[in-house]
Amino acid sequence: MSQLVLIAGVSRSGKSSLAKELCSRLNKAVHLDQDNFVKEEDEIPLINDRIDWETPESINWAKWTQAIAKATSEHDYVIAEGIFTLSDLQLVKQADISILLSIDEVEFKKRRHQEKRWGAEPDWFIQHVWNAHLKNHNPHQIIADFELQDFNDIDIQKITERLR
Repeated sequence: MSQLVLIAGVSRSGKSSLAKELCSRLNKAVHLDQDNFVKEEDEIPLINDRIDWETPESINWAKWTQAIAKATSEHDYVIAEGIFTLSDLQLVKQADISILLSIDEVEFKKRRHQEKRWGAEPDWFIQHVWNAHLKNHNPHQIIADFELQDFNDIDIQKITERLR
């Protein structure tokens, strides 16, 4: 039977890095990145003429849940990560492990300013991303199985041991 791991956290907190590391240590594991399940740009709300990726309405929830269901039928481990992975209460209830990665606001802003994937972002937008995270990252106040500030090899070992 497949095991589902949900990894949540603010942008640049290390979700993808942790997911990739877990997949490398687990047999027959797959990584699903919520970034690949966003709606078309013209379907996403705007904030000051910028696309607001920081709202749960930006996710194609049907496609996301279908992909997780398909992956759980084909893999032993499904590692699903994204900024809104704790938003869908049904998926949270299905999860074998939930992980919440945290960084403080100063570290978030430092990392976000270093990120060049979206080009130069104005300070007001970076602040919006942080505020949206505080509002939307854990709407059901889930107590995650693991709450990590920065993960290390020992944390990864504890997670993989719990899965086996």
